[in-house]
Formats: sequence, C-alpha cells, structure tokens
Amino acid sequence: MSREPGAKRERSNLVDIRSRLDSRPDASSLARQRLAAVRARLNVSPAEFAKALSSLIGWTPPPEAIESWETVAVPPGDVLVAAELLGSDVPADPAFPGAHLDSVAELLMERFSGVAAIYATRSEFTSRVPIQDLFDGASEVRVAGLSLNLICQQYGDSRLCRLIEHGTRVMCLFLDPASTSIAQREKEEGYSPGELSSLTEMNIRTLNERVRRRVSSEASDRLVLATYDEMVRFNLVLIDSQVCIVQPYLPGIRGIDSPTFVITNSSAGLYVTFNEVFDWLWERGKLWT
Repeated sequence: MSREPGAKRERSNLVDIRSRLDSRPDASSLARQRLAAVRARLNVSPAEFAKALSSLIGWTPPPEAIESWETVAVPPGDVLVAAELLGSDVPADPAFPGAHLDSVAELLMERFSGVAAIYATRSEFTSRVPIQDLFDGASEVRVAGLSLNLICQQYGDSRLCRLIEHGTRVMCLFLDPASTSIAQREKEEGYSPGELSSLTEMNIRTLNERVRRRVSSEASDRLVLATYDEMVRFNLVLIDSQVCIVQPYLPGIRGIDSPTFVITNSSAGLYVTFNEVFDWLWERGKLWT
C-alpha cells in the first residue's frame, strides 16, 4: 500500500502520552496548599478554622489534624468543600503560596456543576447540617415543595419570628392541600386520602397564625405564603441566591427517604436551573391570605 507524502512527517509529530505521566500535578500537594491558602485568607488559628468547618461538615476536626492536612496528610473531601465555602467571599492573598489555586476550585465546581454535597436521605442531611446554620442570618429564604416540614416543623417558631423581624424575607410555596396533585402524591406514597393534605394545612396555619401574627405589621409583609397545583417533583430551599438544597420526590418513596443535594451558586449552571424551577412554580401559585 502506498503512503501519502506527508504521512511520515505527521506521524513523527505524535507524542506518546505515556512519556508525559511524570509531569502530572501532585493532587495531594494541591489539596494541602488549598486548605492552607483558605485558612490564611480567613486569618484564623487551626482551632478557629476547625470550629468554622464543623458547622458545615457536622463534626469538629482536631486542630492538630488541620495542621497535618496542611503539611503532610491529605485533607478529606468534605473538609475541602467546606473550606471552599468558608473562603469563597474572602479576597485571595497573591503573596500566599497556593493563592493561585482558585482555578483548581473553579474546575472542581464546574466538574460537579456546583454540587457541594450529597446525602442519601433528608434525615441524614438534617442530622449532619443544623437547620439553624442554614437559615440564621439569611436575608432571603425561598422554599417550595409539598408540606415544607423543614421550615415549619424543624425550625422553631420563635427563631423564625426573630429572623423575619430582623429583615429576612421568607417565601413559602406549598402544594395546594385541596389539589388533585396532593391527592396523587398521597396515593403514590401509600397514605390514606387526606393525610398529606391535613399536614400541609397544619403547616400553613402554623406559619400564618404562630409566626405572621406574632411579628410586627411591617415584618409580617416579609412572610409570603402561597400554594400551587402542579405535579410535585422537587423540594427546594434557596438561601440568599448562594445555596440551594434540592430533594427529588421519587415514586413510592417518602420525602424524608429521598436523596438530598447541596448546590452552590456558580457559573456551572445547576443552581440557575433550580432557581428557574422555583420562579416557574411561584408564578403559577396563588397567594395565601
């Protein structure tokens, strides 16, 4: 078989990738540098850094573990993600070794489309992430789903009243208790007719009577309740346009047993997608008066 004139020359330009394996980056070293860079940007001690991390990962690393992860050991994945969240709003110090590694964090966020954590069930999520850490200090909380137990049953009335009095806007979108959609979900989860409807009505009354009527007239306008009648697909909690908690409603599985995803607002797109889902549902809802 004859060979084209340029074939040999083109073949000589090919590079055997096996010869480049020694040039790959040291991921363990990058992880250590990244952790150290974030702590330096926060300007905190190892003990203070460990305490801050604990609010996001559900356990408190020993200070000596922090020092080890910055020097010799490989930091765990949940610690790295939590460190990124803590340091996301702190300007980088170009003089600090590892400050250039912001690009590494950006690549990781793009790779996972902003997903910062995944929990097998909602109960696992709530046991690992204190609800008060989600809502305390927020300026806006938007929730959509079925009965919204996370904010109605697991976040105290008094705490919610203080949050609203201090300026937080809370928007709650319930599945209409009288809708065909909630009746369909009751059948799908194996409940008797009216069980989820009664729970949802009770939660709406809780917010309307035990929260809205206990805050000042000015603050009461910041608690907005609405219902919608659409096929329920997700439970959504969006906080300050920064974090979204997403839980799908699966066939035959109770909401508390469904997987839960924590998504941060990045250029990757998943946060934007679920923000649009919330807006779509809210536009089709009816205000509860």
